[in-house]
Amino acid sequence: MKKTIFVDYRLLNLSGDDSLENKLNGLLASGVDEILVKPVLMSNGYEAKKLRERLAAFEGRFSKIECRSSVLGSEESINFFADILIKEIGFSSEYEYCLVGHGLMGSSNSEYSKLSDLLHSKGILNVEVACLTGEGNINSYLKKVERKLGKNKKTIQVYPLLIKPGKHLVKDIFGQEKSENKSFVQRLEEKGFYVIKKMLPLCSFESFKTRYMDDEENLSI
Repeated sequence: MKKTIFVDYRLLNLSGDDSLENKLNGLLASGVDEILVKPVLMSNGYEAKKLRERLAAFEGRFSKIECRSSVLGSEESINFFADILIKEIGFSSEYEYCLVGHGLMGSSNSEYSKLSDLLHSKGILNVEVACLTGEGNINSYLKKVERKLGKNKKTIQVYPLLIKPGKHLVKDIFGQEKSENKSFVQRLEEKGFYVIKKMLPLCSFESFKTRYMDDEENLSI
């Protein structure tokens, strides 16, 4: 018997009866011998690495464990995701676009820069990909967009590259909650840019949800 499971960051952080290991043991007990794991994660960073380490403990117990790539985990998946963004956002020539992911502290965030380069190669030149932390952060983005636009303070549409809504979307990107630190959008507005806030997590895009999440009740085992 084969089972497809969806694993997001919430499941990775549960413990006890709700832990990933306990749920996998339950599948074994029910007669499942093959699993296809679909990570509902953006990159092959810390969480994806930990997921694979925890699945490795079950090798030999399941006859087969297949773990798919994260959203930005391979060249193929980045290309597929870029096409989803083009379909869902459209990228009108009237605006500049900024797509903001979380990123990792001290990281090159290469998956995000590859996404940016790929969108450019597909002819979408009015978009840049930024991160909240690591390379491509707000300081780097401001230098890039000011060099790109010059004195033309073109309106910027900001979208989050976050799968689900949460504090990073509400507070860190759009500044909708009080914080001692200025949000990504607030920093843009301080520089004189007019910002259109598109507070849409990726799960609100039907083509993304179909590809990566199936449906809400299957987000975890």
